[in-house]
Amino acid sequence: MKRLITPSQMRAMEQRYFSETGTASIDLMEVAASALCAAITRRCGTGRTVYFACGPGGNGGDGYACARLYAEKGGRCAVLPGAPAKTPDAIENRRRALEMGIPELEMSAGERPDVWVDALYGTGLSRAPEGVAAALIERMNADRAAGSRVIAADIPSGLNGRTGAAFSPCVCADATVTFQFAKTGHFLADGLDVCGEIEVADIGIPAAFFPEDLPRLMETGDALAALPEKLRNAHKGTNGHLLIVAGSLGMAGAAAICAQAVLRSGAGLVTLAAPASIVPILQTLAPCAMCVPLPEANGAISDEAEEVVAALLPGKSAAVCGCGLSMRASAAVVGRLLASGLPTLFDADGLNRIAADPSLRAMLAPHHLITPHPGEAARLLGQRVTDPMADAFALRELGCQVLLKGATTVIPVGNAAVLSASGGCGMAKGGSGDALAGLAGGLMAQYAAGGTPLSGEALARCAAVASELHGRAGELAQAEVGPRGMTAQDLVAALPRALMP
Repeated sequence: MKRLITPSQMRAMEQRYFSETGTASIDLMEVAASALCAAITRRCGTGRTVYFACGPGGNGGDGYACARLYAEKGGRCAVLPGAPAKTPDAIENRRRALEMGIPELEMSAGERPDVWVDALYGTGLSRAPEGVAAALIERMNADRAAGSRVIAADIPSGLNGRTGAAFSPCVCADATVTFQFAKTGHFLADGLDVCGEIEVADIGIPAAFFPEDLPRLMETGDALAALPEKLRNAHKGTNGHLLIVAGSLGMAGAAAICAQAVLRSGAGLVTLAAPASIVPILQTLAPCAMCVPLPEANGAISDEAEEVVAALLPGKSAAVCGCGLSMRASAAVVGRLLASGLPTLFDADGLNRIAADPSLRAMLAPHHLITPHPGEAARLLGQRVTDPMADAFALRELGCQVLLKGATTVIPVGNAAVLSASGGCGMAKGGSGDALAGLAGGLMAQYAAGGTPLSGEALARCAAVASELHGRAGELAQAEVGPRGMTAQDLVAALPRALMP
């Protein structure tokens, strides 16, 4: 997995490096500027007209230094300051650039350049850009729409380096050259849309200075390598048996998609327990799953179903609860699953039932996995969610394992966060979360059947594998049918290919 870093971790690492080695910060800035200049040269060639939008701090210092280095290669460079240079290194690099004859222009001056270098704000930005800097961001975006290329130094200005939330305005870059490690904000929320191609430049900080517990970015190869082993001498009983408790009148499709994804995951057996009225639908939509009709009231699982579900628990490897369940479903059934001891995934209205009942919430344990989207997370925490990594760890304080859904999912594993950024916008459709629950549940059943104790970090790692391969299936489906017409059924159909090397 690729290592990422948060802005605060990056600052602490740099300060420790400067303190313990005696390295001057301006020398490290020169290395970063050289890497940025090399990236501009590779992408755009030499001799181009390049404007550098420079801020008052370290990011602006990178820009001033890079302008000097690119001018040495024959480039036609100018600097447009968003604010006067304030930090010692930025002031010194401004002096060096001006001494070399690089002009400073007013915000509205000059032609449309071939390339803009965004060096206004670094990764620590915590509020919306204002004044001249905001106007420069708008100009860069307008020039990009007219044909200029935009390369961001470290991070697009206006983007939160930790959370990936974009302020207004925010630079939309063709490429981002970031230093030592990619930042979490590059891969979260709006970062997925405004960073362009992300290039990580090694600026020479030795590994001895890297912080512990760096966030990680899971990639397809990591997930495929972690899949449960498939033996030739296997049968359905050795590949895991998953129990799904899901569905209600009007939401049979959610239970069916979950079951279909389990069946595509490699699990050997699936038992789908659902309200009796929808069982005929489910047996048609998921004919390879065994279906058990449950007592119901008003189209949802009733309290009388608790003992039926209890009788289904023996012999199962893992369970999933919640897809299409509805808030009319019995809290007692959810409680029975919480108390069962089985590794169990709770999603959708299974989560909402838990959020609404403190006694259920208190039953969450390390062998439980919750998979909330931000709205469900807010209900579980009783507060707004704005920082995916902090929110994921706050959810884990409930006592369970967590997969916080989003365009990038966040899974706490030990003391670090694992991010999974695979997928595409075609997955933003009803049913995609049900497919994720099914895939994760199917993998849980297989790991458990193979002897992996699914609790704590092992369960969290399973969730990360499922998320990455769920996203890969989404990418494959989107490539085939396009993002507009794609449905969760296309995603499920792509799972077999997503699970292949």
